[in-house]
Amino acid sequence: MADLVHAAYRSEESRRGWTTESHLVGGQRVDATMVRDLVAADDGVVLVLDAPKPGAGDAAAEPAVPLLACCHVERRERTAYVGMFAVRPALQGRGLGRRMLAAAEDQARAWSLTTLELTVLDHRPELLAWYERCGFALTGVRHPFPYGDDRFGLPQRPDLALLGMTKQLDPGGTA
Repeated sequence: MADLVHAAYRSEESRRGWTTESHLVGGQRVDATMVRDLVAADDGVVLVLDAPKPGAGDAAAEPAVPLLACCHVERRERTAYVGMFAVRPALQGRGLGRRMLAAAEDQARAWSLTTLELTVLDHRPELLAWYERCGFALTGVRHPFPYGDDRFGLPQRPDLALLGMTKQLDPGGTA
């Protein structure tokens, strides 16, 4: 999963998709230890979409298929926070992101929560617009970028911030 997130945001491969932020932040976005911690945490789930495996043979003999998309959903007191949201760059624009977002919404509803929240780098207008098309709205909250913490990357500019966004869910709906 760390490889998928890196591919979607910070790698050379990310430049082929529209989610690249490598011009804003270099280095890693997440590492394997961070992913393991999220998977092991009691307050959230990691959702993945992987490609169908070719054939129905022995799973151990089948070649590894890279993950297509993923996201982490964290249960908070009143909201579900969506992070680590990534779609493989070569597959962007095919509805996989919306499928992952729908799965995150379903998870929030399973926890009886009706609000999703997330943050987006402030210098990413195309990504902000995509989330707005998906029903999210800016909250007006700006979170500081974690400068000095290399686990989250190496900022390429001094004025980065994370903008809060929320989406209200229909409690009875299913995506």
